[in-house]
Amino acid sequence: MSGVKRVPTRYFVTLLDALQAQGTDTARLLSMVGIDETRFRRADASLMPAQLEALVAAARRLTGRTDLGFETGSLIKMTSHDLLGYGMIGCRDVDQLLRLVSRYYHLMNELFTLRYRRTLELGEVLYSPVAAMPLETLRFMMEALAAAHHNQMRLLLGSALEPYDLVLGMPRPPHQARYDTIAPARVRFDEQAMPGVRVLMGSALLNHPLPLASPAVVQQVSERLEALSRRPTPEAGGWSTFITMMLTEAHGELLTLDDIGQRLNVSGRTVDRNLKKEGQQFRDIAQRVYMARAREMLEQPGTTVAQVAERLGFSDAANFSRAFRRYTGTTPTHYQQAAATPPQPLG
Repeated sequence: MSGVKRVPTRYFVTLLDALQAQGTDTARLLSMVGIDETRFRRADASLMPAQLEALVAAARRLTGRTDLGFETGSLIKMTSHDLLGYGMIGCRDVDQLLRLVSRYYHLMNELFTLRYRRTLELGEVLYSPVAAMPLETLRFMMEALAAAHHNQMRLLLGSALEPYDLVLGMPRPPHQARYDTIAPARVRFDEQAMPGVRVLMGSALLNHPLPLASPAVVQQVSERLEALSRRPTPEAGGWSTFITMMLTEAHGELLTLDDIGQRLNVSGRTVDRNLKKEGQQFRDIAQRVYMARAREMLEQPGTTVAQVAERLGFSDAANFSRAFRRYTGTTPTHYQQAAATPPQPLG
């Protein structure tokens, strides 16, 4: 897929309407980020990553709220998804719905992918970013996806919704208490996981029949969506930036090319080939990211070399020390001692 990735504005129109009802000057908000409101509200309008970043940052400044991602997701319904939403409503059960959405999710959101895997007893949904974005925007989107997933399950199943697990690859947010309202979902924040949202649902939930099942509608929608389909990958020239973001935010894993490729539904060789087109090597990027993080942690008072090694995913402190010395020319202990030494006055 070529061109700048986008996300439809329709998912944010409902947020602005809600903020306006709560007293926020949304005309001022859009003016702050240079977005024309008439165009913003068009059915076919979309935001580029830079516009989304500006919108999220401005909304947070204007409202003082940290929970706007959660708020956005809680407002999303099946009908928010245009044509695909009607196909979702016509599915026979949750399993078919997730298979349909995973196939055409790029028509909803080009900044993330959705991958669905099913065993006899359990289904796993993974929402993974495919574009580099600032940390504030990334976490906004992850919270929006988690809240939207739950809200749609709640609307479809009502009291029949059984407990399931939602795992967000980020630290606990200041507004964590809002997640207490979305029972029976069991929400967990894991800042050591790769950035994204992981959903685990049991077979009883996946096989639960939906009230408006219509095979004909699903078939008709699928045929129309297939003609529109384009599968997303990082933009040309943006693979190294994207992978740097993924490695930076995966705070406890030593990720491999295959790990990255799995999230993108491509092979590790494909990731490697695209990096080489940019004159980059995965190993070099990973080393830069992990060693930068190592230095940050070693500079924190009271942190031991063993703790740094463990948090970075090394098998033991000795392996970490060797890698650190190869990259920096000094040992972690010496680096730590130098960082703790106050600078000497000149003259």
